[in-house]
Amino acid sequence: MAPESVDVIVVGSGPVGAMAANLLGQYGLRTVVIEKETTPHTQSRAINADDEAQRIFQAAGLTGELGPGFHPCLKMTYVDDEMRMLAEVDFTKVERPNGHPIGSLFNQPRMEAALHRGLERFAHVTMWRGHEVESFMQDDDGVSVRVKDNVNGRTVTVRARYLLACDGAKSGIRRRLGLKLEGTTALEHALAVSVETASSAPDFTYYPCGPERVGIVTRTAHDEMRFDTVVKPGQDLEYVKSAEYVRSIIAPFIDPDSVKVKSVNLYAYHSRMAEKWRVGRVFLLGDAAHLMPPFLGQGLCSGLRDAANLTWKLAHVLGGAADASLLDTYEVERRPHAAEMMRLSDSLGSMLASGGPFMARARNAFIKLLYHMPVTGPFIREYKMKPNLFHAEGFLFGGKRGKSKQAAEGAFFPQPRVEHGEEGERPLDDVIGHRFAVLTRPGAPAEVQQAAKAMAEDIGGVWLSVAPAARSGAGRSGEVVDLEGKLGEWFAQHGSDLVVLRPDRYVYAATNRANVSQVHAALKGAVRPLTRWGSRGSRRAAQLGA
Repeated sequence: MAPESVDVIVVGSGPVGAMAANLLGQYGLRTVVIEKETTPHTQSRAINADDEAQRIFQAAGLTGELGPGFHPCLKMTYVDDEMRMLAEVDFTKVERPNGHPIGSLFNQPRMEAALHRGLERFAHVTMWRGHEVESFMQDDDGVSVRVKDNVNGRTVTVRARYLLACDGAKSGIRRRLGLKLEGTTALEHALAVSVETASSAPDFTYYPCGPERVGIVTRTAHDEMRFDTVVKPGQDLEYVKSAEYVRSIIAPFIDPDSVKVKSVNLYAYHSRMAEKWRVGRVFLLGDAAHLMPPFLGQGLCSGLRDAANLTWKLAHVLGGAADASLLDTYEVERRPHAAEMMRLSDSLGSMLASGGPFMARARNAFIKLLYHMPVTGPFIREYKMKPNLFHAEGFLFGGKRGKSKQAAEGAFFPQPRVEHGEEGERPLDDVIGHRFAVLTRPGAPAEVQQAAKAMAEDIGGVWLSVAPAARSGAGRSGEVVDLEGKLGEWFAQHGSDLVVLRPDRYVYAATNRANVSQVHAALKGAVRPLTRWGSRGSRRAAQLGA
């Protein structure tokens, strides 16, 4: 009997694997998720989702009832050992270009549970718990994966067009591919303690900057707090996990007797990246591809960006809307971004955790000085330490971003709230959906609007004409009313009449009327309307894994 065929096999049902499966499910792709564990884990590991990551949850339809319970971070305060403020970011005063809080905290088991519930929406997506990949072979047409049921010992072979390795830092798929992790592992360890609280108070986010203590203390949910601290060189690694030491970490911030310790974990800081993220039809995502220090809270966020980048490309290739060469842009786009986040995380960690007591006090005095300086103060208060990174090359008009720092191509497009006909006020992404979009500026000439409409039709996308806020309540079909004026500002900043957005909301092209035809020709040569949104009919794969 020939192996059962599916579109994609996802190995690992952690946040990155589960997110990839949700996104694939929305495109109707037959997907099997292979998960070694028989039950969900209960330990909190990652705790931070930035506004870009929350936008990916939105794209997956996981806000509202399926939302993972994000807890917005209102203020982030850097303090010394005496709890004196060195600097502070008030996120309620920071602009939200992506339509979500700049930073939110979460309880990972609950977030994963929401992602897993999300998979239940799709009859064509199945999770096989208690299974693991024994071996796989690939050829020009697909991947044959031998999967073992760890409960009864039965094995089955499943044929897929592509395999996504989302199986974490110790990825078995990466090991079978013979790919090395390049980079370093810090000599220091960190201790992560999660506690349950009886109420939602106190609610704060502190970054202790030493010299005695370096780490983060924050509320992650209405009933949970997290205490992370860098373990000093030479400390007994068994002792730091003891109840006595854990109590000493909690005591400066909250009465230890008022909380229940849920988990105590010790881990090392890694700055490592796989030498390649793709071998044939097998792709690495998340921790399987890259491991980074936690100081910017970008480890999980980077993995979610991997999933958002790759899944729409797989859907278009499998749906007949793009050539397989589109998949070559996954690593081209994502590797530099992940590498830069890793570099910045390393730099911040070195600044906060290195040096003895004298250097730590000098550093803290310097941070306090910078916070009160007229130029550097706003840089800290407005949280500009996390840069707006972009794709320098990849699936962009011309293949590369312009040399100007203000170039639009490759940048993440903002998401304001807009008014859309009878649907009323909505976030922009909810209007666009899972497709390409062509937007024209307020007051764009008729010939530009006609060209935009034709362009969208040729690629199976949507055309939206941006109207000024004055048209609120009187918007026409095919218009979005720019209630906040943010879209008009964006077009004016880039001197553009038209912008083409990819399904992951990165800018493919922004142009004026003179170059619209060139953009149209390039895009039409690369993207076609989807001929199918997956094949939802097959349930045999689900039955085999039952």
